[in-house]
Amino acid sequence: MKIDKKRALLGGLALSVSLAFIFAIYSGVAYSREPVTTKATYSKAYAQEGHFTAYGLFSNETVYGNGTSLEYYPSKITDVIVGTYEFSSDGARGSYEAVLHVNYYVTSGKKRVYIVNDTKLLAKGTFVNSFEVPVELNFTELNERLQMVREGTGLYRAEREVYVTVKVLANGRESFTQEIRLKRDASGMLYFSGTDKEYQKVVRTVSTTTNSLSFAGSNVGVSTARTVFPAMALLFAIPPAGFIYAKREKKEREPKELKGLKKYTVEGTSPDGKRVELSSPKDLERVFELVDRPIVHYRDGETDVYAITDGEIVYEYRAN
Repeated sequence: MKIDKKRALLGGLALSVSLAFIFAIYSGVAYSREPVTTKATYSKAYAQEGHFTAYGLFSNETVYGNGTSLEYYPSKITDVIVGTYEFSSDGARGSYEAVLHVNYYVTSGKKRVYIVNDTKLLAKGTFVNSFEVPVELNFTELNERLQMVREGTGLYRAEREVYVTVKVLANGRESFTQEIRLKRDASGMLYFSGTDKEYQKVVRTVSTTTNSLSFAGSNVGVSTARTVFPAMALLFAIPPAGFIYAKREKKEREPKELKGLKKYTVEGTSPDGKRVELSSPKDLERVFELVDRPIVHYRDGETDVYAITDGEIVYEYRAN
């Protein structure tokens, strides 16, 4: 069976072009995706909460009855504030300490100068998950102590600050400290700051996924595809590019002077006869006009030869 070489060549070139196109498309897909996807997730490891609630006992119950919980307490009628501090943290085990601080000071310019610092341990111990601490502020006692400090120091402009500190140490958890301050505004109303505190420990987890492409029934990593697919596209593009370049080169080897005779030129083999070599395309054109016979083109090695046969004489022009 005779093989049609031209058809086989064209079929091979078509297959090469198709494969180059396919690999070029997959190269584009590979570069449109990230080789690795990194995803961060956040989860709560644990939470710690501290809350302080209170109610007042009053010397005058005309407006507020004893046991009333207020945001602001009138200082002139408030005898005692009774409060409860509550701490909770699921799964926590550890120790705690609650201390009442009453500090006496005078103001020098914008600076406080402390005279006496009184502390009272309210509670200390261990806990599991939660604990409570009772807090009582007796303003009759506090006022008597303030008067004593003023008289004892001769600093009758001395004032006091009152606050409670709670320190918690739990197993495997960060230390927790809360400060609850008793404050007094310009109108003489008492209120607390720092009564609520919440802290959550958040854990960041990073997961990494290597991305891949489905190709010919198999998964190919994106990073590998970015290297292999462009190389394969280039490899399969070389044969058709080389073929086109060769055809172009061959076409360019044809002298411009012979383009007018192309329609009178046929492909053939070297004719027999006595050779007369022509020196230029113009001479070939003159011979063609004189004998009016077709021009036969054939290759002699790397040389293009154009021949006109007139009897036993063969007129040849060698283009290379």
